[in-house]
Amino acid sequence: MGRVSKRKASGQQAEARRDERRYKAGIYARLSSDHGCKACGQASKNESVEVQVEIAKKFVEEFNGQKNGEVIDVVECYTDLGKTGSNFEREGFLRLLQDIRLGEINCVIVKDLSRFGRNYLEAGNYIEKIFPFLGVRFIAVADGFDTGKEGNENKQMSTAIAVEIKNLVNDMYAKDFSKKAKLHLKQRREEGSYVGGPPPYGYRAEWSGKRRVLLPDENTKSIVTFIYEKFIETESYTAVADELNRRRINPPYQYKKTGNVYYSPEVCHCADAVSYKGWDKGSVERILKSETYAGNLVQGKTSITARNEKNRIHKPENDWVVTEGAHEPLVGEELYKSAAEVCEKIKARTTAHKHPTKGYPIEENIFDNVLYCGVCGRKMTRNSYVKQYADGEKARLDGYFCLNGGQTKVTVCPESNRISKNELLDILLPLIRIEFEIFLSQPKRYMEYGKERIAEAVKKTDKKLSETEAKIRRFREEEGSVYVDYRAGKMIQKDYVSFKMKQEDRLEELRKQQQEWEKEKKALEKLETKYLAAIKALLKLKSGKDLTKDVVEDFVEKIYVYPGKRIEVLFTVTADSMEGVR
Repeated sequence: MGRVSKRKASGQQAEARRDERRYKAGIYARLSSDHGCKACGQASKNESVEVQVEIAKKFVEEFNGQKNGEVIDVVECYTDLGKTGSNFEREGFLRLLQDIRLGEINCVIVKDLSRFGRNYLEAGNYIEKIFPFLGVRFIAVADGFDTGKEGNENKQMSTAIAVEIKNLVNDMYAKDFSKKAKLHLKQRREEGSYVGGPPPYGYRAEWSGKRRVLLPDENTKSIVTFIYEKFIETESYTAVADELNRRRINPPYQYKKTGNVYYSPEVCHCADAVSYKGWDKGSVERILKSETYAGNLVQGKTSITARNEKNRIHKPENDWVVTEGAHEPLVGEELYKSAAEVCEKIKARTTAHKHPTKGYPIEENIFDNVLYCGVCGRKMTRNSYVKQYADGEKARLDGYFCLNGGQTKVTVCPESNRISKNELLDILLPLIRIEFEIFLSQPKRYMEYGKERIAEAVKKTDKKLSETEAKIRRFREEEGSVYVDYRAGKMIQKDYVSFKMKQEDRLEELRKQQQEWEKEKKALEKLETKYLAAIKALLKLKSGKDLTKDVVEDFVEKIYVYPGKRIEVLFTVTADSMEGVR
């Protein structure tokens, strides 16, 4: 027997590797919320994601050992913990799909079909349509299902039918489990057990036999009482929020996250707790309107569909489960009733304010798109109302305010920022006259000068653009000439590659210049449109016409309002842009 050289043997091995069909596999494992011990939350041994992954890896090991011309390389493992199989909106699965689209995965391996999904239609759609379209092989180890398996067609058809049946069974199981889970939750609610997530602010949740009950949180129960007392005193949700923020009391979500009642930068080390977020009107209102603090448990206000956990349905009040005296109240009966009366008073006051008086229609909001809060940058909201004077006369008045002011973003916009329309006009009109004093005396000269100045700038930019485009053409011609020489054998490949690389660098720089000149030209054309619009608007203003929304937006870009009735105006064109005309 002749001896085979190492070089020749290595070549044969490489050829064999080239003949192999290689798959880049992603192992998917899912642990649903209905598996494992209910008491401790630990997954059962047979269903843990670790076991599922090990089963898949063992399959891959045995598969590669068969040496059938196919090799599976495990690239990544994707897992979802505590996720339902009734839909495919799962973080791990979505990450798997993303890697498939990027071409990093072309084979999906699962322990069995139930771990992939229990939704019959969606699971079938992925296995039969989406994965084949994307060129992805799908393997369910325990079910003996492999879309890349070749062989007897009748056997494959039989396997496919079995898969259809199993998917349908999984789908039916998901629906059945959902119904049973809902019935179980309903029973627990009716027994007076708290079945929600984190307990309400002021309470902690503990198991008492088979019931999960709410117990007062010694750290925060006094704050709840303070909220009720302060609200009755001030008759304002915002005032209560302001006082809580002044005292630097952590809002409910921040307290649950950090465990700290009061905000302290020295104590709060997590990234989300660096800055104090504060209380807002809504969080105070929810506490004041919750029967929980009177000792009653109100549950089952919403439900979700079996198909989609995010599809939450609000149920009618008659279907709510109310358990009176389910736990210790944090506020007394009288205090709770007094707060409820104030809530109703505010509601009535707000409702009456929302309905304008007949015969006094709301006027055009001329500052709709230009008025902003100077503190937080939020667009200001109009408040239109009818005022009755001492002589009985009525008039509709407009005012503007920042929704963030004094109630939400305590670290950004701490003050109530308001200004009436009349106050705004009293400040704005003199500013306009001062800014455009020279123009208003010589409107025609300014109009002609502005057009000429912009036209000159456009001409210069056009010249620069043309010069750059000419350079690009010359470089392309040079490149073509050199390529002809290269093809004719007058230039070696090394020299041509070196020239090509340098040429591409030069062309890239020229293309950037070209884009800059094109951008500048568009900006000038836009400026010309703005300039002429501003001129026309100012001419209308000079002729004595009233301010309209179009006129304001033609020569005003933004108006910033600051506390204390101070404003800052950014004009579309300014006196500086008209400099040179005298």
